[in-house]
Formats: sequence, C-alpha cells, structure tokens
Amino acid sequence: MTKTIVLDPGHGGRDPGASGFNLLEKDLTLKISKKVVNELLPYQCTVRMTRKTDSSLALGARAEIANSIDASLFVSIHINAGGGTGFESYIYRHAPGLAETYRSAIHSQVADYLKKYGMADRGPKKAGFAVLRLTRMPALLLENLFIDSGKDVSLLTNEPFIAGLSYSIALGIAGALSIPMKENPWNPSWEITELINDRIINDYRDPGADIHWGETATALNRMRGVPPHSPVWNPEGEIVLLIRDKIINTPRKPGDVLLWGEFATSLNRLRERAVSPAAWDPAAEINALMADRLLFTPRDPAARVLWGEFATVLNRHRGVGG
Repeated sequence: MTKTIVLDPGHGGRDPGASGFNLLEKDLTLKISKKVVNELLPYQCTVRMTRKTDSSLALGARAEIANSIDASLFVSIHINAGGGTGFESYIYRHAPGLAETYRSAIHSQVADYLKKYGMADRGPKKAGFAVLRLTRMPALLLENLFIDSGKDVSLLTNEPFIAGLSYSIALGIAGALSIPMKENPWNPSWEITELINDRIINDYRDPGADIHWGETATALNRMRGVPPHSPVWNPEGEIVLLIRDKIINTPRKPGDVLLWGEFATSLNRLRERAVSPAAWDPAAEINALMADRLLFTPRDPAARVLWGEFATVLNRHRGVGG
C-alpha cells in the first residue's frame, strides 16, 4: 500500500512565526517544505501539504488534514528562535514507539547533513505541541536552525544549503518508512501538464520537442506573475519584458531555440541567484541549478533544452509536486 506523508509548513498568513534578519519563519518553512515534496517525487509515496501558499491555518486544521486521509507520517517544518543555534526535533511526549523510531531515522539524517556545516545537534526532544498531540499517526516537528542567529541565517539564506537540507529531510522520511523508489521516477508529460494546470502554458507540448525563445519568455513571465504583453500572444513583447526586468540582456528572436546555458542564466536571474555577474559563465550557471537541486545531471551549455526538461526544472523551482 502506498504510504502518505503530510508535510506541514509552520505558521503562514496572519501568523508569521519567528523573525530575524529581515526573514520570516513562515516563508522559510514553505520554501523548505516545497523542496522536500519535490525530493520525494521519485519515491512510491503520496505527499500532501497542509498549505501551499502564504495562508492562515489553525493548528487543529493541520492535524485534521492528516487524520482525514489516514496519513502514515506527519512532519511539521519550523525554524527556531530564542538566541540559540542548531537543529532539534520533537515528538509528542506520550507518542507511541513508532513515532520514536521514525523520528530517530529522520533526525539522524538531518543532523549528519548539518554536521558538515558545523551546526549543533541539539538532540531529539518531546513536547506537547498541538500538531503532535492532535494527529493520530506518528508525527514529528523539526526545528531547522535559528532565524535570529547570524551564523544560522547565513545558511538559511544560502540556496545550496536549503536544497541539501530539504534533500536530507526527504531521505530521512523515505528511509524511516522504507519507501522504495519508482522504477521510472521522471514523468515529463506530468511536468508539462502541471504547467498547463497552473496556466503557465496553454497547450500541451511534446516533451521531446525543442523549446523556443518566444515560448520560453512567455512561460517565464507567467511563472513570475507578469501579465501578458497584449491580449493576442506577442512573443516579441514577452521577450521585451524579460529585457526590461534584466532577466536577459540582449534581444532574442522568438523562433530561436533555447540553449541550456541561456536557460540556466535566465532562471538564475529570475530567482535572484547571482552566479557570474562580471563575465558570463554558462557552465557556472548550470552548476548553480545542480547545486540547488533544480537539475540533477550536467548539461552542455550549448545543448538544446527540450520541453520535458524545461517543465521539470520550472516545477522544481516552483515547488510543485504535492
């Protein structure tokens, strides 16, 4: 039977959670949770999030989501505060042994990752938090570093670190529940369909077809919330919008094929991930996608980008998957 995991990004909406260094806990917990969802996509499991947007949700409602679908595991993602540093995890003080077993595996996986960065393991703990008390399945709450510690925040604002942290949480979950990987985990048709569902593109594309600059500009603009240039599709106008916002520097012809070095650079600028501001280094731009786990295998900067690949990278950036 397929196991179901519920990921709970702490706080949200009217409840910002902890804050520090111009960061809000609710934003970081949502970002990490979305990345964990993507890391679990290759596994034979179903993942549900209690919230996918910056929305308010009562603690009891979070637990009820998990209870209503008979989830196998509930994981609440948080960022700590209060002058400390490091990582700690919680289960309910009266939780059954299975919760302890799952928590031990997940805690160890995350703590081992954080050890590489010199982060303290504050240990496994027990508490009476509502989301742990009200859930009827094994449940744990992860406090991932401190938002009011300069040392910790230097990592929480580092994209490769966040990518690795999310990956370690997913590995811990998969290992704890003994979830096998899918035989064919990548489904490019599904990735393209998700772009259609979210109105980033209007029509289905062949996953093996080249993507051109007019289509690229339009998809990037829709993804970043920029409205159409005109009522009738105007690919030249869409490209102008990318130039206006400094996502690309020079005009492209709408019919030109998109290459990996260009795609990586555009996406990195869109997500404000500075890589090579002085002299363009397309290989470094691609490496940044890999470091942030938006791309898993190297690409030749001069190679053509296919629709299935394009959709997959965009969805990983958007945190689509559950």
